Amino acid sequence: MQVILNKKEKEELVVKLHQENKTIRQIAEIVHMSFKDIGAIIRRIDGRADNDADTNISNKSKETKALWLFENGKRPIDVAIELDIPYDEVAELQNEYWALNQLYELPLLYQELKYNFESFIELFKLLKKNKVLSKQYILKFLRCAGEDLPTLENRCQQLSNDVLELQFRKKKLSDEVATQCSSITQLEKSLNWYKMEIEQKKEIISNLDQQLNHKICELDEKITSDGQLV
Repeated sequence: MQVILNKKEKEELVVKLHQENKTIRQIAEIVHMSFKDIGAIIRRIDGRADNDADTNISNKSKETKALWLFENGKRPIDVAIELDIPYDEVAELQNEYWALNQLYELPLLYQELKYNFESFIELFKLLKKNKVLSKQYILKFLRCAGEDLPTLENRCQQLSNDVLELQFRKKKLSDEVATQCSSITQLEKSLNWYKMEIEQKKEIISNLDQQLNHKICELDEKITSDGQLV
């Protein structure tokens, strides 16, 4: 027959098991309490016993030492090296540490982001820099990313194609303008040449007119002279 413990008895049992260096998972299996409630009791007890930040934990279990190292900002690799324990054990202890801090979804999130963690951190920094970390902004961002982003990506691609098309047309028109300018230059040269030719022809015609007038005058004089002689 299973003994039913009241709240106080459960707390006392949690404290006893913790002092025996049981892990959070082991305590939860024995006492049938959530990680959150167990963590709250342990933090309260350890808080009374460890008022001094430099409390010596050399006589504690590896599990407790690992939690203490995580609490002091150590990375999993630092914990594995310092305590000489394998990766799997470090990962389990890290999950327990997160549970103690009421970060119950963090282990699952970490597993999902394991190979994209750097990108996630960059996204977090970007959101933080732009001060859009509130739930309202994040939901809006996710909605845009899930629904509007594909449309925006398609629109950006279309605009990129349009830009390329306009650049091609601009190049083509520039070439045509250059060709027209070259033609105009050649036409101007030809026009100047024809003007020079016209001026030369005018000068020749003027000289011929003068010669013709001179001959006419000579002829008139001769006719007059001949008429007088008769």
